Amino acid sequence: RLAERRDRSALFDTDEFCRQLEALFISLWRDSQLGSSAGDAPHAPAHVAPVERFELGTATRDIAQGNLQRAEILCRDHLDQHAGDTAALKLLGDVATQIGADDFAVRYYGEALATLPEPQSRYSVLNSLLATARNRAAVHKPAPQGTRFLLIKAWGYGFWSDLDHVAGALLLAELSGRQPIVHWGRNSLFRNADTDNAYEAFFEPIAAAPRAALKAEGLSYYPKKWHAANLDEEDVQKWSGEGARQSGLYLLRREEDVVVSDFHMRVNDLLPWIPEGSPLFGMNRSQVYRALFKKYIHLRPQLQARIDQLAAEVLTPGHWLAVHVRGSDKVREIAQLDMVNEAYWSAIGQILHVNPAMSIFLLTDSAPVVDAFRQRYGDKVRTLDCVRSSNETGVHYAGHAGVELGEQVIIDAWLAARCDIFLGNGGSNVSVGIRHLKDWAPGTFFLIGDDFLGNRNLGLHDW
Repeated sequence: RLAERRDRSALFDTDEFCRQLEALFISLWRDSQLGSSAGDAPHAPAHVAPVERFELGTATRDIAQGNLQRAEILCRDHLDQHAGDTAALKLLGDVATQIGADDFAVRYYGEALATLPEPQSRYSVLNSLLATARNRAAVHKPAPQGTRFLLIKAWGYGFWSDLDHVAGALLLAELSGRQPIVHWGRNSLFRNADTDNAYEAFFEPIAAAPRAALKAEGLSYYPKKWHAANLDEEDVQKWSGEGARQSGLYLLRREEDVVVSDFHMRVNDLLPWIPEGSPLFGMNRSQVYRALFKKYIHLRPQLQARIDQLAAEVLTPGHWLAVHVRGSDKVREIAQLDMVNEAYWSAIGQILHVNPAMSIFLLTDSAPVVDAFRQRYGDKVRTLDCVRSSNETGVHYAGHAGVELGEQVIIDAWLAARCDIFLGNGGSNVSVGIRHLKDWAPGTFFLIGDDFLGNRNLGLHDW
């Protein structure tokens, strides 16, 4: 009824609607789902504390306002601490319904119902939602005709941040049966003025079809901000406006011919939406990344040959420890970066204690870090001749952007994957990205701090 009133009124008060919707939600749980009469109503689950109700109420408002990704993150974070929480599972069912993932709606409504005291037939709201989702999931949907595309645009920030966005979008393509086409255009920091597609300056093309196929007559597009005439434009309502901040969740079950991804897409956010029939089902996050890289991410032959040559010249016979240390602009992203970097000395000391003859291949964007390593380890340290920063300005923001800088990042990373052991920063895209480049043996890949790719980034969707 509230939704119908919203549609009728041009002067609808969104805040008031959200307050009423939250009150309605709580009322449904207390009355309809937990018994219609006070005398025989079972108690609400003890693990739903008032402060948690506030968080779930926020997720309810997010769903009402269309911010499904934020609502999902809140629910999954809540379930990490309170497994089997009825309300959070019900809301995930609502999210699944909103995106057309009826199979997952059946799962989440069913799991929510299973958490409630018997007899479950009394919980009319959940039973009704579950029945509706089952009916929708049972409807035969004809297979899409023709090729459907996913255009993956540049995220427009650091190189490995862009590449991580590509990985997330490739997972989306796998789950949605779309042909991915990657195009890093004018907003890429790693292109030259005469480079049309910066991605293909480094990697083999992924798509068999040309980009012109995306502009064929009669195709439909999503988000609606995109159409055939503006596909080559960049940063179109990326952060605000209709179609802004579209994560993989919104694009997962779309039926349009062409879906465009221009906002950062995280593999971690899509992992819960991998269906049982997928070859990726049951894999952990690292395994999914590795499978995607192995299938799709292939260096240009000339770049691969250059890496092979440098490996022979730099990584001379012996055992190698690759160490990646961030400096420059990363100080703005990681609190107490100095303390993190100080922790490297102890970690390296433990590794060298086991193998004192091991040499160090150092990857860093910071000239002072190179100086510190050479003072401590002398000739044991090898580095490539790269552009580095002496202050808190990242090299890709200091006039050094372009294909050459992107190649330096790639060469460093792919050489690190040739080493025996890797040590890096869990908050750095470069460090965590190097994990995807080969199947590291147990006890050979280490990070200082948690791998941030396993965190859910609520800030990207906080609107």
